[in-house]
Amino acid sequence: MLSNITSWIVKVITALCILVITGLTLIVFVQVFSRFIKYSLPGTEELARLLVIWLTFLGTSLAIHEKMHLGVRYFVGLANVKFQKIIDRVIYAVTIGMFAVIAVYGFKLTMATMNTTSSTLQLPMGLFYIVIPISAIFSIYFIILNIIDPDPSHQGEASL
Repeated sequence: MLSNITSWIVKVITALCILVITGLTLIVFVQVFSRFIKYSLPGTEELARLLVIWLTFLGTSLAIHEKMHLGVRYFVGLANVKFQKIIDRVIYAVTIGMFAVIAVYGFKLTMATMNTTSSTLQLPMGLFYIVIPISAIFSIYFIILNIIDPDPSHQGEASL
């Protein structure tokens, strides 16, 4: 049951990331082309900025699920296996705490800026920021899944 929910969440986030990167590519292409023909389209820069924010935060959650985030395990690897597990639990707890703070303050920021509109597109600024608490909640979920069912083969150092 939990794996079905996780699979569905990952598919939705992946689809959103694909949609956002495609939209960002199209918007930047249109922006460059319109400048080439000496006609500037209003709002394209603002929309591109919105999509970059969304891509960054959704990509963060996806990277946590895929265990593709930056991690240096050299010094942890020097400790014995029991101490490595303790270090991992502390790291998970600190990371969950950080994402909890980001979720709470991201939600407060979103609510505070819903009545403010962006300069060109007149979109609520909360649309720019709503992805912050959403991403933080997904990140916490993926970290908790890793605590419940750790995969030691993915705990290694990043490879180039």
